Amino acid sequence: MHFHYDILIIDDSKFIIELLTDIIESKGLTCKAVENLSSAMDVNLPGANGYKFCEKIKSTEKFKNILIYYFTGVSEAEVSIKTLETRADGYLKKSFDLSNFNDILEHLD
Repeated sequence: MHFHYDILIIDDSKFIIELLTDIIESKGLTCKAVENLSSAMDVNLPGANGYKFCEKIKSTEKFKNILIYYFTGVSEAEVSIKTLETRADGYLKKSFDLSNFNDILEHLD
């Protein structure tokens, strides 16, 4: 099975999914949006969370250059450490400034 889209959104909030999908598609990009990791792709990660998912992607040679950003409500201290540990490309805290999100989209040009 092969999927092609510019951005994968995984978030448990339908509001965030709809907001980000609208913004992404208004920029002429394609995206897939899901509410949980098991729906994201065919990856078996027992006890999976966003951090483990990122580690899996970043440790796979074929996918290690995919940009991964966390959109999170956890503490700044936790997400900054986890971003380094998992080799994510960055993070935005919920509620985030939409201009920061546009900065991320510019990396796709």
